[in-house]
Amino acid sequence: MGRRFPVAVAAFLVVLCPGTVSAAQSTYVVWAEPGAGYAPVYRFILSAHRSLDMVMYELGDETAEHDLAADAARGVDVRVLLDSAYHGGSYNQAAAAYLKGAGVHVKWAPSSVIVHQKTIVVDGRAALVMTGNLTSRYYSTSADFTVEDAKASDVSTVVRAFDDDWAGDLTKSSYDVPVHGQEGDLVFSPGSESALVGLLRSAKHSVETSSEEMDNYAVEGALEADARRGVDVKVLMTQDDYWDRAFAQLKSAGVHIRLYPYSANALYIHAKTIVVDNKTAYVGSINYSTASLVYNRELGLVTSNPAVVMPVAQVWGHWWAAAPIKYS
Repeated sequence: MGRRFPVAVAAFLVVLCPGTVSAAQSTYVVWAEPGAGYAPVYRFILSAHRSLDMVMYELGDETAEHDLAADAARGVDVRVLLDSAYHGGSYNQAAAAYLKGAGVHVKWAPSSVIVHQKTIVVDGRAALVMTGNLTSRYYSTSADFTVEDAKASDVSTVVRAFDDDWAGDLTKSSYDVPVHGQEGDLVFSPGSESALVGLLRSAKHSVETSSEEMDNYAVEGALEADARRGVDVKVLMTQDDYWDRAFAQLKSAGVHIRLYPYSANALYIHAKTIVVDNKTAYVGSINYSTASLVYNRELGLVTSNPAVVMPVAQVWGHWWAAAPIKYS
C-alpha cells in the first residue's frame, strides 16, 4: 500500500512526458514523474474559481496545502476527503489540522474503508486522476502519472462519487456503495477487478503494465493466459520479496518481468498502469491486490484516446528500458 523506506533522495531518471498537450488542444493532458514536477498540480489547484474537491490517501505537501488554503481564503468552496484507515490515519493529521485552521472543509473517510483514491476536481470542469499521492518527500524518486481529464461525463461521475462519499456512503458494504465498478471510462473500487481483468484479457498483441503490488489471482491468471496465447506481456515493478510467488508463476507462463531495486537510490515504481496493444491505457490508483481491486476506494481512467495512450506508453517504455533487474 505504500513504500516502506522513509525517505527517497536521488537524481537518476528524469522523464518529461512526451506528447503532453495543452488543455485547449485536448480533453486530456498527461504528465509523468519524476521529471514534470508538481507545478502543474499547484496551478490546477489555484485555477479554482468556485469549488475544489480532493480525495487523497496521503497528503504531505506544504505547497499544495497552502494553495488549498489560498483558494479557501478567496471564497472557493474547498472540500478535502482524507484516508483514516491505513497510513493516512496518522500521516494526514498535520495536513488536516492546518487545512481546518485555514477554512478548508476537511472530512475523514471512515476507518473501515481504505481510501486510496487520488483525485482533484476544480469547478466541476476538470479532474486530475493521479497514480501518486501529494507527498513531497517522495517526488524525486517516485514513478507516477497524472492525467488531467476534462471530459464532461468523466468529471460529472467523479463529482457524483465524491458527493456520495462525502455524505458518508462509504460506510456501506463494498457493493452497496452507490458508485462502484466501471462507470463509462472510469473504473472505481470497490469492484474494479472484472474491468481490469477484462482489459488485460482483451489484448491481442501486447500488454505493458506496472503496479506497486502483485497479489491477486485473477489479475495474475489473466497475465499468464495472455502470455500463453502469444501476447507479449511485460510487467514492471519494484523488487520486493512479497511478490516472489507471483513473479515465479508469471515467469513460468512466459511473462517478461523487469524490476527496479528496492532502495532509496532507485526509481520507485508507484504508477499503476496498463497499455494494451498500444491502443488502450489504464491509469489510476488501483494496485494488483485483492484489497485494492475489491474493497478499497480507488479510481482509475481507461481510455483509447492517443493523448493518454501515447505518452503513457512512451514514458513506460523509457522506464522499462532503464530497469536494471531483468527477472525474466
